[in-house]
Amino acid sequence: MHQLFFIILSLLAGFLVFGSVQAGTITFSTSQHLTTLPWAADTHPGVSTKGADWLVVDNHHRYWLEQDRDFTLFAPNGHSLQTTSPLDKNLNFYGFESMEPQPDGSLAILERLETLQEQRGKFNLEISSKPGARLILLSSEGKLESEKLERDPLQPHSLYELQNGQVLSIHADGTYQVLDSLGAPPKDKAFNAFAAIADSINWNAHAKTLPVFHTSNRFYHDEADHIHVDKNSKYSLMGNPFVEGAAPLAERGGKIYNEVVCYPKGNFTNWIFVENPAKKTYGLVELVTADEDLNTTQDHTVFVDPKGNVYEGVAKDDGYRIYEWKLH
Repeated sequence: MHQLFFIILSLLAGFLVFGSVQAGTITFSTSQHLTTLPWAADTHPGVSTKGADWLVVDNHHRYWLEQDRDFTLFAPNGHSLQTTSPLDKNLNFYGFESMEPQPDGSLAILERLETLQEQRGKFNLEISSKPGARLILLSSEGKLESEKLERDPLQPHSLYELQNGQVLSIHADGTYQVLDSLGAPPKDKAFNAFAAIADSINWNAHAKTLPVFHTSNRFYHDEADHIHVDKNSKYSLMGNPFVEGAAPLAERGGKIYNEVVCYPKGNFTNWIFVENPAKKTYGLVELVTADEDLNTTQDHTVFVDPKGNVYEGVAKDDGYRIYEWKLH
């Protein structure tokens, strides 16, 4: 019986290895250091010493950094253009859901109107928490142009997302609703796949079904020669020791981008895992490690542009560096 069991395991392992070989690869260029944004000081403007919560690269290759609802705009060469505080800081603030640059140079933002605990619990607290999101549009100079409440009437505590100028609400079951549009959006047949795994629980379960995901040392025998499953067995993603994945960052051109944590050589590092569900191709980008001993709250931020290129802002001793990985 045990012999038959191990034959089955061997066949299964062979299938997994064969599947990983057959899986295509999504490739990116090596990291390119674009510019270094200076840390803010009394003598000159720059990035807050706390770091940044959000990074957005617009179609003029300018850099928008957000921290504590302040927006600082930098030129492509790293020169600080201006810092604005367009939002009312007296209002309750639970963070931003999504940010997306628009073709005219403006910046569209979705601000969350409920606590993260309420979102995860899916509580029906319309009276006390005003579920939904606020759609904010900033001009290319960072001035407040408009505000609008967006709310899914079916599931008001949904995950709200900006995608190609559309405001969408993603439900717990992976379905979604188009709530608003800033223009004529292009056809996007891949958003269904993105919505289906648009939270960390669903994505981590999905990752275990991929041919580039493997489990090692899963089965063992006890002293009575009984077979058990090791619940602490190690996982790998495209050959790298895998810890966990956060919710997907974006869907661009049919490719889903997700930030994941791996620990090669015993060090926890941040990566971007890219999947094309239709073509069954996969890619993995290792992000830059922040310098230690910096008094920053956020050590790095990630942005994916409309073409699928990955940008990272990372805290370094000499400033907040911007890197780019171009999609081949």
